Amino acid sequence: MSEERTPRSAREPGPTVSPRSLGRDLVVSLGFLTWADAIDHEMSWSADRMLERALVDPGIAHVLVADPVRSVASLLRRHPIGRAQEFPRGAGRTLVHPLRLRRRDPVSVRAAVRGYERLDAWLAKRAASAGLRRPVLVTTQPIHAACADRDRWADVIYYGWDDWAAFEPFGAWWSTIEWAYAEIARRDVAVLAVSQRIVERIGAPRSSVVPNAVAREDVEGDGSSPPWFADLPGPVALYAGTLEERVDVTAVLEAARALPDWTFVLVGHLASPGHFAEVAALPNVHLRGRQPRSEVLAMMARADVCLVPHRDTPLTRAMSPLKIFEYVAAGAHVVATDLPPMRGISDQCLLVAPGEDWAGAIRHAASRPRPTASERAEWISKNDWDARYAVWRRHVLHDDGIARS
Repeated sequence: MSEERTPRSAREPGPTVSPRSLGRDLVVSLGFLTWADAIDHEMSWSADRMLERALVDPGIAHVLVADPVRSVASLLRRHPIGRAQEFPRGAGRTLVHPLRLRRRDPVSVRAAVRGYERLDAWLAKRAASAGLRRPVLVTTQPIHAACADRDRWADVIYYGWDDWAAFEPFGAWWSTIEWAYAEIARRDVAVLAVSQRIVERIGAPRSSVVPNAVAREDVEGDGSSPPWFADLPGPVALYAGTLEERVDVTAVLEAARALPDWTFVLVGHLASPGHFAEVAALPNVHLRGRQPRSEVLAMMARADVCLVPHRDTPLTRAMSPLKIFEYVAAGAHVVATDLPPMRGISDQCLLVAPGEDWAGAIRHAASRPRPTASERAEWISKNDWDARYAVWRRHVLHDDGIARS
């Protein structure tokens, strides 16, 4: 990358933003997952939660949402024409689908920047034609944030919900993403991220942490767990989440062997079957595929202990695990790997250093009393998505100048 000439649009920082210069229009450019993807996973991730609240926020006159730029073939394959996407179309609310010929982002900095400069210009034109005036741009794509033209937008915000320079499927783009992080900091792009690690990784002067949270309506519902879950023998330890390499299967394997009277249940999309082959062979371990969200939340409330057995990696140190907030809100006791994002969330969380005794921690967690209804309600009130959105909104729209911290 060192021999590449710095793209023209990224050479100089943009102007410092005055809070008084900001409008009340918003462009949200999604970097990796489309609006239809958000519907598929039931609007449960952090970017989805912020976006759905912005769309119904009466204080924001216009919101234009842009799906990630896709090839026509990719768009039709993943989201066929005619599929209902449940977007709240109406006055001041617009969803657009930017297209290109290329199926994937180019790997080199120069080519990637050219592509996102084109996207940035196209979005500004679409925003103007939709009636937006001096909109703030919020993007979840770091390369777009790095090369957005500051003269087009009232401000540019990068919203980071993972460290993409540590996300293994994006390995071919790590150098380009690292370049983007450096440009974000150099050009005074504001950063909002779900963890302190992401903020530190980028190093932008205007940075704030807005962790994950829970939806009160989810955890206060009366959903039922599936019959197969109710019929499981013995105490139950539950893990809910994508079954991939970030899960410490050695910890699960050793705990399941040490606790033969317990049943271990792992629910979620099986992204890495080989990684779970040995643990799946144990008689007291049950791997289930993706389950309806309402049933997963009910399982969390009924399990004896809920687990977050993450490996210690750069990616997991940058995460704000959504599941741990949902576990605690459901009233469960939690055993989790002792990583920075897990600390300080709740006294219901028992943290275990990598390589330490998970079986003993699970037994200890199961012996503790569950929180009372009032204790749960108090914790949820401090950690629900409405409270997080209020903070996110202040930073994005500079309501009280906090974003200049």
